Amino acid sequence: MTLPDTGVSSRRQQRRAVETRAALLRTATEMFSASGFDSISIRQLEEMAGVKRGLAAYHFGDKDHLWMAAVDQLFAVLIEDFVSRVTGLADVAPEEAARGFIKAFVRYSAHFPQLNRLMMQECMSDSWRVAYIVDNHVRPMLDDLTALMPEAAKLLWGSRDAHRYYLYVGASAFVFSAEQECLRLFGVSPRTEDFIEQHANLVAKILLQ
Repeated sequence: MTLPDTGVSSRRQQRRAVETRAALLRTATEMFSASGFDSISIRQLEEMAGVKRGLAAYHFGDKDHLWMAAVDQLFAVLIEDFVSRVTGLADVAPEEAARGFIKAFVRYSAHFPQLNRLMMQECMSDSWRVAYIVDNHVRPMLDDLTALMPEAAKLLWGSRDAHRYYLYVGASAFVFSAEQECLRLFGVSPRTEDFIEQHANLVAKILLQ
């Protein structure tokens, strides 16, 4: 008698679990950034992700924790894609380092506009979610970058100057969240490499003049 290959079955189950979790995270990230936390239910997220009912609760517990996992993943990508690029600028001149900050953040924002869209959704009103983003991600990241490159950080957001900080973030990221308007108004896709490069250079010129 041939015994069943439980190892193969277990690996298949693990792969399905990984795929299900990834599908839920992708869907949650898109929907929370496009429509906001309150506009969609766990059941709708499961349907849109193409997974069985109850699996969101199995993997994440509830909608709050699914939202937190989606936010954590977006910032993990930001750390990997943006922060890893700028840490190598610690030894260059402050203005050149600030220029590198801008180019790296523009490029991240072009490739992952969901973060800026989610921030705009959440920051229209106060909530535990805004506190979660600021306390767990934004403030620690700014603290780390300021400690690593204080002079470059001062050029971009001063000594925590709200005006300069939002000029930096808005100028770098907004156009990629307004992609469809840009296409209709100017006939230009902001997601092309040429546009991204030109936009980064222009933002740097404006902020560092």
